[in-house]
Amino acid sequence: MTTKDYQKKCFAEYKIDIGYPDYYEYLYGNPINVLVPIETATNNVMIVGAYPSAKFFTVKGIADTPLYDNDAPFSNETYFDGSRTRTIPSGQELNDIILKCIGIERQDCWITDLVKVFLFKQGHIDRYLKLGKRDLTENRTMFNDYAIKSLSWLEMELSIAKPYAVILLGLEVISTICNISNTESKKYLTGLSREVTIGKQTVNIIPLPHPGILMRRAERNPWPERFNKEIAPLAKTELKRLKKNACS
Repeated sequence: MTTKDYQKKCFAEYKIDIGYPDYYEYLYGNPINVLVPIETATNNVMIVGAYPSAKFFTVKGIADTPLYDNDAPFSNETYFDGSRTRTIPSGQELNDIILKCIGIERQDCWITDLVKVFLFKQGHIDRYLKLGKRDLTENRTMFNDYAIKSLSWLEMELSIAKPYAVILLGLEVISTICNISNTESKKYLTGLSREVTIGKQTVNIIPLPHPGILMRRAERNPWPERFNKEIAPLAKTELKRLKKNACS
C-alpha cells in the first residue's frame, strides 16, 4: 500500500471502523473529517499524538468554540479567531518543546495521531448548548475505546513509514500502545527506547511526556525541568543510536 492509498482508505473508512458517530459535526454543519497524516517522511521518525485539536473561534462572545478541523495532525497554522490572531498550539508545542530538544527536524517525521478525529470535551458541548446546538454529547471519554480500535490503522502506517523510532506523546498513547495503565506509563517517561509489537510490526518506541504538560510552568509540575535535564538528552542520544543501527 502506498502512502496515498492509505490516506484515501483512512479518510473514507476510519470513522465507520472505530464507531465514531457519522452525525457529529461542528456548530455550523462543517463535517468532522478524519485527519490523515500529511507530513509523511519514511524510513525516519514517526510522531504519534493522542487525537487532533481543532480551530477555535470566538462566537457571539463565547471564546474557544471549536468550528473547523485543523489542516493536518499537529498543524502549526495561524488564523484569526474572531478576536485575536492565534497559532494552533499543538503544532507549535511539537516544534518548540519536543523536536528542538531531541534534535529532530519536522520534515524528517511521519506525523500522526492515534485517534484521527476531533473529540468533544464537556466544555465544548457547554459552549455549543449556549449557541443553540443540542444534538451532541461529549465523546472525549471515549478516547480509550477509539484508541484501541485505531491500533490496526497505526499498524498500516508503520508498514508504510518504516520508522527507525516512534515517538509516543503522552500517557494515553503510551498506555494504549504498550497495553499498560497510565500509572505504569509514567515509568516509561525516561527518554530510553523500548521495543514493542503493534500487530505484526515490531518497532522501537521512545515514550515522552505530552507537550502540553511541558508548557505548564508551575512549582508542583516537575516535568518541564525533568524533560530538559534528563529525558530529552537521553532521547536525543537514543535517536542517534537507533538511526545508526538502522543505517548499518
